[in-house]
Amino acid sequence: MALMGEQIAGTQRQPAYVRFQNNTCYRIEINWINYQKKEQTYCILDPKKFVDANTFSTHKWVFREYASKCQMVVAGREVFVATPWVEEHKRLEFKHPINVPLRTRVIIEMTVLDLRQLCLLKLSYLLKTKEDIMTLEIPKTLQNELIEMISNIETS
Repeated sequence: MALMGEQIAGTQRQPAYVRFQNNTCYRIEINWINYQKKEQTYCILDPKKFVDANTFSTHKWVFREYASKCQMVVAGREVFVATPWVEEHKRLEFKHPINVPLRTRVIIEMTVLDLRQLCLLKLSYLLKTKEDIMTLEIPKTLQNELIEMISNIETS
């Protein structure tokens, strides 16, 4: 693992301190994109809650609704890359000296979902078992999607 200040793919890695804030009514899976470019779950964040994370300016983050795995957004973007805390301090034009790292608030919001996705998402939180889903008079493909969604909820 590279040390702070080392070059990573031509970009200098600088510390960044963020507060991920879930502004949705759903549980959000916060994922860090690891060095193999794979999503690695950092935490599951409940609705209207926040978590503080210490990261680096070269790290990428993505956010998903926990059951459906639908992509969420931060400032209209699906991938978040933190600003180094020193740059954030300068951007906000604070006049006091820098002696405590500045934590940047990152607000997670829902992306626009179609009616089908919204209905499946709501049903996944209302229905608790595979048997409940199988009683619905809906196409098999939708039943299978709902079963997968509730299995994601059950494994938490």
